[in-house]
Amino acid sequence: MINLVALPLGGILLILCPITINLVLEERIKAFKDDALNKLKILNLELDERVKERTAELEKANNLITDSIQSASAIQSAILPNIESNNYGFNELVYIWEPRDIVGGDFYWVQQQEDWTVLVVADCTGHSIPGAFMTLISTTILDRIASLHDLSHPDHILDQLDVLLSQTFKLSTGDSTSFGLDCGVCCFSKKERILRFAGAKSNLYQKLDEDVREMKGDKVSLGDDSKQHPIPFKVMETSLDEKSSFYLFSDGITDQIGGAKNLMYGKKRLLRQIQTSTSVAEAIKKIMRDLSSYQGGNKRRDDLTLFGFSF
Repeated sequence: MINLVALPLGGILLILCPITINLVLEERIKAFKDDALNKLKILNLELDERVKERTAELEKANNLITDSIQSASAIQSAILPNIESNNYGFNELVYIWEPRDIVGGDFYWVQQQEDWTVLVVADCTGHSIPGAFMTLISTTILDRIASLHDLSHPDHILDQLDVLLSQTFKLSTGDSTSFGLDCGVCCFSKKERILRFAGAKSNLYQKLDEDVREMKGDKVSLGDDSKQHPIPFKVMETSLDEKSSFYLFSDGITDQIGGAKNLMYGKKRLLRQIQTSTSVAEAIKKIMRDLSSYQGGNKRRDDLTLFGFSF
């Protein structure tokens, strides 16, 4: 230990100087750290406030968008008819319409004219808002067709739908657009006991006993490009047999990913559910239950529409 009493003043100063400098440096460093921490706290508080404000703005915008989509859903639901089987000549009618999002691009349409009833099941390009707008345009066009044309010929309905879609989108020769639709059209008369079908990338399935017959539509979509008219859609005709049932569906079912290998659900699996069912209601229930089990935790891939009916 150093005896400060025995040291001259200069020696004492030499010893105390470094200590004093260290104390001053420590105080200044502490003051700098405290100041830096205070500034950091202030910045954090300001940042938190900005984040809260931005979050509130985003929540408000999201709520406005969601409210708008919910309103669009109400409009779309109002346009789609509530089909009572007795009002349109069906003996049994079960249908499922489930958009992938709040609104969707699948739609169905039904109309009667004298002794004929026409049922349209369609899948428009896109999902959500774009698809929903296409359903509004298409149903409006179908209403116009119904007011001007005979509803006993499904090929004429498909052709006129394509003509009016092309006019709506102002398509000239060689033009194309990403907006279009695939659809199946069933026209039937209980008086004449016949059903006619034509499809644009859509098929109709007729079940009789344990056999399922596929009525294949043409491999052409509507509205996506300019075409020469009239389009020669092939028409398939069958008698209205009380033992038969009929099924129309969009590819939202068959294209759904699932199962152990993450493959598409597929048409064969769906048709097996129809083959082993004794009624339309049973077939629709089995398809939806099997599809849900197959999908598992996978996200819904597309809008879904499924119709089953008998006479």
